[in-house]
Amino acid sequence: MKDIGIINTAGPKNGQAVALRSDSDHSTRSTLTQRQFYRDCDITGTVDFIFGNAAVVFQGCNIRPRQPLPGQSNTITAQGKTDPNHDTGISIQYCTISPNGDVTAATYLGRPWKKYSKTVVMQSEIGSIVSPAGWSSWGSKDPPSTIFYGEFKNSGPGSDLTQRIKWVGYRPVMTDIDVWNVMVYNFIQGMEWIEATGVPFEPK
Repeated sequence: MKDIGIINTAGPKNGQAVALRSDSDHSTRSTLTQRQFYRDCDITGTVDFIFGNAAVVFQGCNIRPRQPLPGQSNTITAQGKTDPNHDTGISIQYCTISPNGDVTAATYLGRPWKKYSKTVVMQSEIGSIVSPAGWSSWGSKDPPSTIFYGEFKNSGPGSDLTQRIKWVGYRPVMTDIDVWNVMVYNFIQGMEWIEATGVPFEPK
């Protein structure tokens, strides 16, 4: 899709209502399915507004949390990986995270939805809207050690790592190998299919 706006008009009081659902590609190889790529998009929402279990990369996007209902906090992502053998996860790269309007609610980069959830934010501008802890748990307990959450070379006032959560599965400073594994080139095999669409992308 290109030059298309998708708006959820249900309103927050009507509960969860998905604005866009993508089942992405399919293949005889499980490692080549569920690949998605989003470039130069404006994405707004409140609770878990980027969620699911795909191998997805967001590049150059404006990610803009809105004010949720009273008593709620914002979580940008909720990744749902259930099988350790599937190479799925959310990779946010070269994006800008800033509020859409006046947002006073606590806002987090995401929370682990399932046992093997995987989400990274790297080389992005993180505004002060993001709480110092950075990430939130699903419920009252810390997530299992089997998750993979990380950050790499982010900037902006919300990128300060000094008060981040201390989960076993969280990498405040990802290694070069960790970063390589969630880039377009390797994570979603972007060189094989994105170029043919004419959509610009950074392979690394």
